[in-house]
Order: sequence, then structure tokens, then C-alpha cells
Amino acid sequence: MYEEEMEEIVDKALFRIFGLEVTPYALFIVLGAVLALILALRRAKRIGVTQDAVLLFAMLAIPLGLILGRAVFCVCRIVDVFDFGFSYVFKLIYGGYSIMGVFGGVLLAAFLTKKIGYTAFTDVLDAVMPGLLIMLALARFGEGSTMNGTGPEVTVPALQFMPLARRGMYGEYTYAVYMGEALTALIAGVYTQCMDRRPRGEVAGTGLIIVCAGQALWEALRRDQVLKFDFMRWVMVVSGLVLLGILLLSLRRLDWPMGGKILTVAGLFLMAGVVMAMEFFADGKLIQTIPVWVCYLCEAIGVCGMGALCLKTLRAACEV
Repeated sequence: MYEEEMEEIVDKALFRIFGLEVTPYALFIVLGAVLALILALRRAKRIGVTQDAVLLFAMLAIPLGLILGRAVFCVCRIVDVFDFGFSYVFKLIYGGYSIMGVFGGVLLAAFLTKKIGYTAFTDVLDAVMPGLLIMLALARFGEGSTMNGTGPEVTVPALQFMPLARRGMYGEYTYAVYMGEALTALIAGVYTQCMDRRPRGEVAGTGLIIVCAGQALWEALRRDQVLKFDFMRWVMVVSGLVLLGILLLSLRRLDWPMGGKILTVAGLFLMAGVVMAMEFFADGKLIQTIPVWVCYLCEAIGVCGMGALCLKTLRAACEV
């Protein structure tokens, strides 16, 4: 029964190649991958990274991203694996890949490229990050514009318009959260691709900060009763950890007094605490004493503040 329901809502194939169905989402992914490789090769030449390093990274990132992305997705749904058996791992109709796992595969591919190709880890990421963000944007556009990844019923009337919202199979409006994330990734990809040769890590760090802050912001806007720890989603938690990691690495390079570094980290945690508190209130865990729109506004300010703090610290570190 569950499989029949899933077949009703997944995308129908556009065409077949050697008997394999090609859906709109798959087409977006392939086009994104091709464009990402082209952009990475062009950027590598501009910033002094060998094209062989980029090709090696691509050869490693594709299988590692797919394997780890699927593995993390299945781990997060371990109950379904037990219910349907190990064959669930190969049934993509129940869902595809976790962006957290794919991100881990990308980092591992960059690390292996450093070991095999003797190219600095940060140089590899600086070369490929803009293209990867464009690929993410196309993947999110493909997912958000179809029956996949649309999120819950819209609770904010201001968001009930295309392309952020669309009518679901039962006539209700659903908020396509991935459309907002796609737009953020597209902006980050174009912006970082236009950045000239910078100190190591600045391009990659800037792209990650923008896209992680965007992920956290757009995920915060959807109310679908899948909050983890009663106040956050896994994607938001991982995004916050990436921002914290970039901030700590940046502070490590700065010759600031220890008190200033502690205050900087405390500021990040304070803004993250505001976001978590607003998620808690907006989800109706307590008596609703704060209007939902106020919760959304405070969350947006908190997330943008976290991103701005990380960007400023990163740029200060790169100027040293």
C-alpha cells in the first residue's frame, strides 16, 4: 500500500535511456553536475589549481557523495530499513539522498584529492565550491518544483504564491521549502564564482556560510511536525555546526585576545539560542504567547546574524 501511494506522488519519467527512467529531478541533477564540472575547470585555471586535481576530485566525489548520501538517508530512517528489510536501501522510490551525507562525501573527496594529487585541501574546495553550489541549486529547483520536497501546508498567507507554494495532490497549498534553498544556493554559487583569487579557504568558506545560513532560515519557516529534539531539524543542526566550525577555524588564525574570541563564539550561540527558542514557540510546544510572524522575524534575524558574524570573522582571518 505504501509503495503504491509513493508511486502516485513521485515524478513520472520524461523518457527512458537503455530502459532506465529519467525523471525531471534526475535531469536537473545531471545538468547540475555537468555545469559544476565546467565551472570548476574554468575556476581552477583562473586561481592556479591544476585541472587534473579537479577531475580527480569529480571522480571521487560522485561515488562517495552518492554512497554516503544514501547511507545517511537510510540511517535517519533506520526504522523503515527494519520494516522493509535491507532491500529498502536500494528502493529510491521511498526517498533519495541526504544532503548531509553528500556533504561528507564532498569533504572526503577533497581530502583524498589532497593525498593523491598533492593539492591543498582548501585550494580544491575553493576551485569546486561555486560549481557545487550551482549543482545544489539546480537539484533543489528540480525537487522543489515537482512533487518532491514541497514541505507542509503553508501556515503563512504571505508565502502562498508561486513559486514558493504550489497546490498538492489534494488541492491544499504546500510550501516548497527547497525553492528558497535553491535560490540561496544559486546566489552563493554565482557570487563565489565571481570572486577572484583570494586567500586559501575564503571562497569555500564564504559559499558554505551563505548556503548553510540559507538552509537554516528556510527550514525554520516550515511547520511539518518533524522537529528533532523538539526544537530543531537535523539540517538546521548540521548547518549550525558547519557555521561553528568555520568560525572556530577562523578564530584560530586570528591574534585576538582570548576574551574577544570567547565573546565571538558566545555571540553565535546566543543567536542560535534565539532561533531554537523561536522554533520551540512557533511549533506550539507552549501556550502561544508570541505571534507566529514575530517568531519568523526573530528567526530570520538570528540566522542572518549568525551568517554575518561568521563571514566577518572569516574575512578578518583571511586578511592576516
